[in-house]
Amino acid sequence: MANNDSPRGFIAFRHHGGGIIRPNEYPIASGYATGIAKNDVVKLAADGSIQLAAAGNRFLGVFQGCSYVDAQGNVVYSKQWPASQVATDIKAMVIDDPMVSYVVQEASGGTGPAADVGTLADHVATAGDTATGMSRMELSSTHSTAEAGFRILGIAAEPSNAAGENVNYIVLPFEHEFSAAYAHADFDGTPGV
Repeated sequence: MANNDSPRGFIAFRHHGGGIIRPNEYPIASGYATGIAKNDVVKLAADGSIQLAAAGNRFLGVFQGCSYVDAQGNVVYSKQWPASQVATDIKAMVIDDPMVSYVVQEASGGTGPAADVGTLADHVATAGDTATGMSRMELSSTHSTAEAGFRILGIAAEPSNAAGENVNYIVLPFEHEFSAAYAHADFDGTPGV
């Protein structure tokens, strides 16, 4: 039976140090023009706010929702950041621990063989579903041993999930803001001195 083509972004799976998965609070710049959906990969901007991460960006973590005060003074709690929202008191919740693994679907075109375990792949930054507020991001079907955002740990043990196109993998961050190799990196993602 073929795997369903239903990307859901990066869904927190477990903490590899045995800890509790907890999101932390970060700001989003008022008027930030790109929508961010729940389970999207985000990066840290130079001003300390978060932004949607593109493939190849060193990233901060995975977005879990936000709250803000809109122009009418209403406090809004949302699974997503609406593009170009003008607001105050913006608080985004981000799972920023590099020891948290995720379940994510591989993009179409991949074959999902067990040989991919241990290789690296970037995410595919696809726009989220604005109706549900949920991510549509996937893992790239191009895997290698060269540096990339995530290391593939295995195939997720889920019903109707098997090696093949649109497989759901378990992945661990590799090019993470807080991982040892990138602890002192420059904002363009290259290791610093």
